[in-house]
Amino acid sequence: MWILKIGGSWITSNHLNELIDLLKKKTLTDNLIIVVGGGCFADSVRWAFRKKKMSMRTANYLALKSTEIFAYMLKEIDKDIQLIKNIKSLKKKGSLKVWLPSKLLKEEPSFLKNWDSTSDSVAAWLYEKLNAKGLLFIKSLKLKRKIYNLKYLQDQKIIDQNVGKYIFKKKDIRIVGPEIIGLLKKPYPWKKTLLQMKEIEF
Repeated sequence: MWILKIGGSWITSNHLNELIDLLKKKTLTDNLIIVVGGGCFADSVRWAFRKKKMSMRTANYLALKSTEIFAYMLKEIDKDIQLIKNIKSLKKKGSLKVWLPSKLLKEEPSFLKNWDSTSDSVAAWLYEKLNAKGLLFIKSLKLKRKIYNLKYLQDQKIIDQNVGKYIFKKKDIRIVGPEIIGLLKKPYPWKKTLLQMKEIEF
């Protein structure tokens, strides 16, 4: 089981449909669970938070809901995608699954509710909760190094500040940019494809 975090910037990417189609093919042999970012939808929540009186708790909940807008967009791209709220259902192998996190995380005390917890943290929290085999951050910027330190990625605002607080055991955590499209097109099994992606060190 792998947790895949697709950044919100993919919302406007011309390659989003292709990415979903390629990932769907990998679910024939591997259980892939998607967590999506809120992108422009989350930005609107941040704007409203700055302009109006709103508690951080409410703002965080609305930001989580904004990620689910992207999830429903993915369902439009591929009707076979499963949108799932119950994390127990995520363990079942089958079609591509997207987790809808707002209902569970709204009341979850272990999830920090502030602007340092973006969908990156949602993915990291789920990764640890499900004891998944690995976690892959799919970003929209090009990454040149083979290995990245988590703090460097956080300092560059590529990954959020709270991710490390949800990962207690080092497993297999990676990051990749738009080059994932070319990697997924190669006739390799998922495990070999992952070896072409950048490692994240803690």
